[in-house]
Amino acid sequence: PAPGAGGAAAAVPLGRTARGSGGAQASAAGQDDLLVFGAGFLGKLAAQKWLERHPSARVVGVTRSDASHEELRKMGVEPHTAGADLAAAAPIGGFPNVIFAAPPSGGRPGAPAAPGSYAESIREAQSHWDGKGGFVFTSSGGVFMEDNGGTVDETSTVSDTPRTAVLLEAEKLVREGGGTVLRLAGLYDILRGAHAYWLKVGVITGSKEGVLNLLHYEDAAEAALTALDRGSAVRGELFIVGDGVPTTRLEIVQSARQAPQFADAAEPVFEVPPEQMGKPNGKVYNTRRATDLLRWTPRYKSFAQFIAMQR
Repeated sequence: PAPGAGGAAAAVPLGRTARGSGGAQASAAGQDDLLVFGAGFLGKLAAQKWLERHPSARVVGVTRSDASHEELRKMGVEPHTAGADLAAAAPIGGFPNVIFAAPPSGGRPGAPAAPGSYAESIREAQSHWDGKGGFVFTSSGGVFMEDNGGTVDETSTVSDTPRTAVLLEAEKLVREGGGTVLRLAGLYDILRGAHAYWLKVGVITGSKEGVLNLLHYEDAAEAALTALDRGSAVRGELFIVGDGVPTTRLEIVQSARQAPQFADAAEPVFEVPPEQMGKPNGKVYNTRRATDLLRWTPRYKSFAQFIAMQR
């Protein structure tokens, strides 16, 4: 899920107007119009939920390729690629609401980000924001340095890896521009996430006791929409967003194997690197700020609860 995916303007579903679909000279944006820069799995969920609440809104989804454009059109989302395609269809400062949900790697695990390209994508998305509603950037809690089982909050020390540097630069641009940053926990749904990968490959690198923080994709999308709704109250703010229930790798696997989708999966083998032997690892997210200031709470209170709902 990342910026860039070519395509024609969306067909207009019944009950919606064609306002805004006629290019850069289109009429002024409606207060509920939304630009989703990075309309991948999370971005599409956010767009879908927004349209359920604002059925007459113009929602534009920016993707890397046109592979998902037909699907987006069927959802009522107008698909475009970053750059010239988006510029031709959406005026500068044409959206009161923007969600940036594209990862630095463009969705390719382990792929490095080209120098400056991610920041440039942030700036492009910012250029389409009119500053009136909200601009939300979905970052990652993976930026924190802590890995010995301690608790982190929004003020905790961050690491200095190349990937972290890319995310932190993007966060800085967003907050200085009046946007809101959400550092998300590990995302999942029933067939996506760490559990699905582990049960597929049969090997987990790390100790059974290692702690992970999790967040259902739907709850992540709701958090982004909540930040948009909060508007000026959360401009320039940073939030850690997770379900608030730290869970060990073993607990994740044990819960997942109770779901019908993984009933036949064998328990994976845990391979612990020598440097982790006998040490706690992972971190615990303090999500109180998201509860108190963002005023968001997850529907799925824990991974175990979500799995129990599948049975």
